[in-house]
Amino acid sequence: MSAHQHADRLYRLLRLLGSSFRYPVIGLHRLPAHGPAVIIANHLGSVGPVEAILSLPLRLHPWVIGEMTDPRRAPQYLYDDFVHPVWGLSGRAGMLVSHVVARIAVAIINGIESVPVDQNQDRTISAFRRSLELLSEGRILLIFPEDNRQPAHPELGIHHFRCGFVGLCRLYEREFGRRLPVYPIAVHAGRRRILVGEPIFYEDGRGPRQSIRVTCWALYEAVCGLYGQLNNGQGTGGSPRDER
Repeated sequence: MSAHQHADRLYRLLRLLGSSFRYPVIGLHRLPAHGPAVIIANHLGSVGPVEAILSLPLRLHPWVIGEMTDPRRAPQYLYDDFVHPVWGLSGRAGMLVSHVVARIAVAIINGIESVPVDQNQDRTISAFRRSLELLSEGRILLIFPEDNRQPAHPELGIHHFRCGFVGLCRLYEREFGRRLPVYPIAVHAGRRRILVGEPIFYEDGRGPRQSIRVTCWALYEAVCGLYGQLNNGQGTGGSPRDER
């Protein structure tokens, strides 16, 4: 059995085990049956990644922070990002819990063939290279581009996006001669729903930097718009074809 087959089996198992926690998805008909494609979503801490994987009936390869694919770095990252601020555990007890959780999390994250992304430039290039390989095989990437260091939408709380991921669309088009669809989705914990939007494509007509910024902003507005619809109770009464 190939590495892909092992990873796909683990992915299906995780979705099966978490099936009772799935959110209904509105607008499923907008999603592709297969890749290459990219799906982007708001983060909501751990809720966005978990619900996107459990709820979308697609085989996804998520971009993940590089520390969470490294057994040496993951415990400290988990302690700083989750165990201490969310669970309120500190000191030796907190680090012990972090080590236990990290061992499980790293095994799962690597086991489903996630794409590690670091801020280090060399490692970012590696992430893009791996992403292009997956896309060339007809796979679908899952990306959460929110940057919590950037301003957030005043009403919705969604932070502005890091735009580097849009460069992948440009590289894909140059490499394979066709455009890469990017599907915005919104995950809403309060409504317990996911809403899927129409695909957006990178348009390289204003120079690379400006085109990346324009596309990134269009995707940010699309996610905010979808989240706003759910926030206002719109789009929650879809037909069986639209909501599952």
